[in-house]
Amino acid sequence: MKYFARFVAIVASFVLLFAAYGGRVDPHVWNLPALATLALPAVAIVAVVLLALLAVFRQWRACVVIVGALLLSWPTLRLICPVNLFNAKADPDKTQLTVLTMNVEEFNWQTGDKTPSKSMRYILDQDADIVVIQEGLVYFPFEKLDKVKPMLDELYKKYPYRKKHYYDVGILSKYPFTEVESSVLAQDTLSYFIKAWDVEAPGGDLRVVNMHLSSLRLNNNDNRIIDSMNKPSGRKQRAKSVVKKLMGGFRGHVRQAQAVRQLLDNTAGDVLVMGDMNETPGSYAYRLVCGDDLRDAWADAGLGPTYTFNDHHFYVKIDHILYRGDMKVLSCRRDKEGESDHYPLVAVFQR
Repeated sequence: MKYFARFVAIVASFVLLFAAYGGRVDPHVWNLPALATLALPAVAIVAVVLLALLAVFRQWRACVVIVGALLLSWPTLRLICPVNLFNAKADPDKTQLTVLTMNVEEFNWQTGDKTPSKSMRYILDQDADIVVIQEGLVYFPFEKLDKVKPMLDELYKKYPYRKKHYYDVGILSKYPFTEVESSVLAQDTLSYFIKAWDVEAPGGDLRVVNMHLSSLRLNNNDNRIIDSMNKPSGRKQRAKSVVKKLMGGFRGHVRQAQAVRQLLDNTAGDVLVMGDMNETPGSYAYRLVCGDDLRDAWADAGLGPTYTFNDHHFYVKIDHILYRGDMKVLSCRRDKEGESDHYPLVAVFQR
């Protein structure tokens, strides 16, 4: 029994470490680590359950092996399951800034439902200082939607400074801003959407980057495949189809993340990078964007595991709020609001 327990613990620990550090391997070089990193939350849960079972059977040496793997994996695990029981206290002498990011999925206009948009209602109710949206609407301004029109007066009053670009990213701000001109932002052929603005925010100028990396190339048929993974017939072939597209998405993100990093390297001062990265914490593209200087607001002020994508049984955290500079994050939360297939993230900073 004890030898079997130790063998199982060693295997589980190896898989956990492989998933935790797989994001350090370029998917162009090796595909498997990227998939392992995507599965890290599930792998970690299995490891914890196994640890509990081994403890029940008093297999202490096997328990030590798994505890060691969990500790070694913590630098990545804290990104997906932070334990911030006591967040930083606000300094009354400093200003606070509330920011919100949300992929609004074109305000769900494709359904033909003309009831007021729940996503826009949520955004306005939060009264954040700066809001960035992804998938605002590619082909025409979202202000033309019947679902949004009833709230336009409130929107214009609350956010006098707005910009919605011809792709799908936009900003709503209480403070003036200027658009950042950069050759990186002009690379539309990368099939990703990124815009940046220098905002005259309380506490000093702040560069806000709204990033929407390309999707993982899963179409509606692929999503139906994921929904039907519990059906045995043809499961292997369906899985291969989805994995192939995921890997194409991961490799595409590398080039996009490098371009974002180039923009950040040429940016001085306080920076916020927010949006739908289509990458989980700890992945290769995520690490490229973060570099050595960006911090994750959820890791620093969130509590416990969470997810932001909520459709087709594919529950992953792919929306992020990253920051650097003379800023301290006081809180970060994920709300289950709106009509999108993404949930919003809200963070409060002190500057």
